Amino acid sequence: MQTAYSFFDLPYVVQKVAPQKGYRLTERELDILEFVLEMKFSTIEDLHAKFFKVTKLGTVSNSLIWARQRVHKLVKSEMLQILTDVCARPLYVITQKGYLFLRNSRSQKNYCRPLLDVDGRFFDHDQRVAQVRIVLENSGVVKEWISERQLSEIEEYRKYLPTEFRPDAIYVNSEGRRVAFELEIARKTKERYQQKVKRYIHMMTAAPDAERLLEEVHYVCEKETVRNLIQDHTQLFQPLFRFSMMSEVLGE
Repeated sequence: MQTAYSFFDLPYVVQKVAPQKGYRLTERELDILEFVLEMKFSTIEDLHAKFFKVTKLGTVSNSLIWARQRVHKLVKSEMLQILTDVCARPLYVITQKGYLFLRNSRSQKNYCRPLLDVDGRFFDHDQRVAQVRIVLENSGVVKEWISERQLSEIEEYRKYLPTEFRPDAIYVNSEGRRVAFELEIARKTKERYQQKVKRYIHMMTAAPDAERLLEEVHYVCEKETVRNLIQDHTQLFQPLFRFSMMSEVLGE
């Protein structure tokens, strides 16, 4: 989890954006807006992998051309904007107009608010989270992904998982179990891991099965030393914790 962002949330507004005459977005375009909002930003490569990798004919696409054309439509219509000052590659973020259009189009959902900026210090972590999500969802291993930002909008998670304990996401796996997802690319203190593991164990064991918000924790680690350190704190509750190396998940 990364939380120390130097950005400002847009004020929560209730106005509606009336679509232009004859203007509409496809379900896939709305899905793109939703994905970018939840993941804070996205690259064209990640959007291609998530939404354009498989063609309508079922073949695999290796070209970014079609993805660029469709995403450019969202930029041209001011639903997305491009940031060029965060890293070497352009990043797409949702605009306030895109957020309002999405919220009005899918009013049954409670979306987190968009960001004005992205903190480049956490770019690597946040992009890796998005890439792991794409791989897991595309493989059918994961469904119902709730991002860290989206968790802050859900009262029950906000109550039991305050900011300092909030995972990078919670998802439902193929067996229907609710899993907290943690991506670890930088080593933290032993005390920090102890506190978080203790909180997870309490949530997974204290309440009756039907009332548990979590049933498993999935750590994806970049380095073996970090994985081993966390495993040391979970030995007695090993069935509740699962570990993967990031290189294995991403096929690197």
